[in-house]
Amino acid sequence: MMKTFAPLLHSYWYLFRGAGMTLLMAGTAVIPATLLGVLLALAQIFGRRATRSAVLFYILLLRGIPLLVLLTFVYYLLPLTGIDLPPFWGVVLVLACYYAAFMSEAFRAGIQALPQAQWDAARSLGMSRGQMLRIVIFPQALRLAAPPFINLCVNLVKATSLVSIVGLWELTMASREVVERTLAPFQIFITAAAIYFVICYSLALYGKYLERRALTGH
Repeated sequence: MMKTFAPLLHSYWYLFRGAGMTLLMAGTAVIPATLLGVLLALAQIFGRRATRSAVLFYILLLRGIPLLVLLTFVYYLLPLTGIDLPPFWGVVLVLACYYAAFMSEAFRAGIQALPQAQWDAARSLGMSRGQMLRIVIFPQALRLAAPPFINLCVNLVKATSLVSIVGLWELTMASREVVERTLAPFQIFITAAAIYFVICYSLALYGKYLERRALTGH
């Protein structure tokens, strides 16, 4: 038994380093994805017709193209246009733009799910649109949007496994490198799967917690 898992015992720290890079990549991407998603949602709700059409086109376009194709485009085709981003930031940019399209729909649904009475009450107090959004609408809408938002964050973490195809080092590539050295694919990949599971399951549990809070109202 010890001999069977010896490759893992000698390589587990290398896998943990890969997991750290996965978390760093996902955490770095989720911030601009969230901000862009909120802006896209607001543009859909309050923008002029041309703005709404442009945002809708962006959302449909990004949601209709596989993430792997976008990653390949940035990595191989952008340098041909003179734009040469560092691999890490290029991947973060693609992940942020891609998942912002999905997050915007979650935020838009959360805002539009609020009853009109909330808007009317805020307006009767003399609030401007910015004050209404900041004080009344956003706190409630974000609570409603939190469960699908967390699910998208889970998907984003899993999507980082695709970046190894463009040569960026993270957990999946670290696992492949260890397998090439040890010739022990079962032990290594089952451990990598367990690491992904722990990360994603923790986020999923947090999403369930937020969902319960949204349903109970506190």
